[in-house]
Amino acid sequence: MQRQFAAIIASAIIASSLPAMAAIKINLLYIPGGDFVPSFVAKDQGIFDKHGLDVDLSIAQNGSVISAALASGSAQIGVPTPPVVLQAHEQGLDLVVIAGATVLPFPPHAAGMLARNDSGIKGPKDLVGKKVGVPGFGGSFDVMMRNWVKASGADYHKVEWIELQFPQMGDALKAGLADAVGMVNPFYGRVLDSKVGYDIGDPTSIVPKGAMIVVYAATRDWATKNAAAIKEFRASLDEGVVYVKNPANLDSVRASMAKYTKLPPAAAATVPIPEEFDVHAKPDGFKFWIEAARDQGLIKGNPDPATLMAP
Repeated sequence: MQRQFAAIIASAIIASSLPAMAAIKINLLYIPGGDFVPSFVAKDQGIFDKHGLDVDLSIAQNGSVISAALASGSAQIGVPTPPVVLQAHEQGLDLVVIAGATVLPFPPHAAGMLARNDSGIKGPKDLVGKKVGVPGFGGSFDVMMRNWVKASGADYHKVEWIELQFPQMGDALKAGLADAVGMVNPFYGRVLDSKVGYDIGDPTSIVPKGAMIVVYAATRDWATKNAAAIKEFRASLDEGVVYVKNPANLDSVRASMAKYTKLPPAAAATVPIPEEFDVHAKPDGFKFWIEAARDQGLIKGNPDPATLMAP
């Protein structure tokens, strides 16, 4: 008995002296926006750590760099929009969706097209011949806004589309560099409140319910080799969503949103927190984007959306 007890004590001493299993290192490349608040709080509240993930959050200068960063391995997870995933897939970069972020429809006053005060723009038809800002060519907002103009009976090819990041859009309107911009919270509400522009409609209104607006993605190779990490990443986002939706956490949620979107705390405090999160991405959420991307000539193929989802 004494020998057994001594052996147990010795084993415990050896185990306690061994280094803990290293957390899985992930660089998450994101675009500033409310879509990723669950990730922000998962980082700040230690949720990622609890799930064995050592996550760094890095801002992408624009959405177009995300696919290249994933391909090069400088980021393991990124947040492309569905049209970007489709284009990357067709170009031979095998990206897969590992989790969802937000889905449509957005609640009222969460997104819209804002026109400059002296522009005279009243609706999508009036965008013809105007400079219109989108957060990334070939991304969800770009595709949606072109579709919105087309649905109004106007030719979106005759719109002068320009690429602007959300944080730049208010200043671009104010300086006359853009006649209109497509925006989403937290930036939409801030610019609208600043009175430099007015709402002329919501391009997201023409997109079917359940369509994903942005996703978390990785290369298929990384996803295959890190299935356990993906499971823990999704679980972290699920916990992040619960945290975000708890009214008792509102102050810390806003602090995280201000920190990662680079909004002043006072501005972040006035912006509604998104509610339409869906961590578990579904193939149906890609169907609209496949049709729209084909119609706009962004892709030629007709991929099965189920093949774009990681297990």
